Amino acid sequence: MLRSSVFLGCALLLASGGIAAASPAAPPSLDGWRLTLPVGSDGAEVLNPAELDPPYLTRAADGSLAFWAPTSGATTSHSGSPRTELIDNAGFASGTGGVHTLAATVTVEQVPKTSKTIILGQIHGDQDRNSDPYTMLYYSDGTVHVKVNQQLSAGSNYLDYPLLTDVGLGEVFSYTITDRGDGRLRFTATRDGSTEEKTAPVPSAWSGEDVRFQTGDYEQLKGDPEDGDGGRVSFSALTAS
Repeated sequence: MLRSSVFLGCALLLASGGIAAASPAAPPSLDGWRLTLPVGSDGAEVLNPAELDPPYLTRAADGSLAFWAPTSGATTSHSGSPRTELIDNAGFASGTGGVHTLAATVTVEQVPKTSKTIILGQIHGDQDRNSDPYTMLYYSDGTVHVKVNQQLSAGSNYLDYPLLTDVGLGEVFSYTITDRGDGRLRFTATRDGSTEEKTAPVPSAWSGEDVRFQTGDYEQLKGDPEDGDGGRVSFSALTAS
């Protein structure tokens, strides 16, 4: 069951051998999500259920969700980097119990000057692992890649899976992050009709652990924040299943 609904149109094979245009996608829904905001005197605030909160989360005329996270924004207790990020309320057990996929079509409009890096999608620890990062899809100075944490805490033990290079600001691309339920992870990134795919084993430390999807604008801050600096990201399609 889709918990966050954008039904991507499927191309239909015509009898003549041609391909029909994909049907329009519905706007991304906030149903089933909560929202972390880079505001608050004692750390980042969380809205549950998620709702639009200008200027941090707005909806464009075409229905896209536009995320803004300033480098000067408040952070969570477990991170030094600000975020405007949706958290899926429905978790699952990593590596077991069926297929779970986060899929999005996204445009990065602005990156923080200090790092030029934003995390656009995650499988993150949940429940007792609420503070532990697991699988993160990055936009980093024109590259798109995924890092998988091999341990049950933050640290330096990550494996990296490159997907795209030379992705410019303002360029549309899509990604998926999938836990296949068979002990394997699958990552894809699609640009101009061409898809790159990587698979990775679920680390033994994470097998069976409670996890959840997160997605949005989680900038990676290095150095001192500047007024007006931050990350801007637009999602025209978003599903979690």
